[in-house]
Amino acid sequence: MAPVPNGVYAIGKPEEQLLTLMGAKEFVVLLPPTGNPGDQEWQVEALDNGNVRIRSLRHETFLGYDEDPIVNAQVKGSAEPREWALYQAAEPFTFHVVVPGGPIDGVELALDLSLLRIFPPRTALRPLDVDDQQQAWRFQFHE
Repeated sequence: MAPVPNGVYAIGKPEEQLLTLMGAKEFVVLLPPTGNPGDQEWQVEALDNGNVRIRSLRHETFLGYDEDPIVNAQVKGSAEPREWALYQAAEPFTFHVVVPGGPIDGVELALDLSLLRIFPPRTALRPLDVDDQQQAWRFQFHE
């Protein structure tokens, strides 16, 4: 059973920065609300194993990464569906978005901000730290 119901969500950080996919296979970045329908809306689909798939409503591509998951891999739109595990964080409707089946090279990998200091900020797979609330994502349900 997935921790959130199937549906459309804005996924973001508390400072009103939202996961954004500007093109079908571009890098997933963090931006303030754009006001463009679908740019920052994600279809979350629960799978029988408790994981989820996260698909861009506008571009019909999935939240993913190239090939095998490794530390600092850039997160982008992918034609290939990827599974994610949602680990409950301290706040309600807030989760660590984790690559299932870890650890990989001794660490679990989670969706987080890239270490690249560029604008707009990109996302990447980073070592999971369940005590770091900055690494958690808020799922805001859209009607």
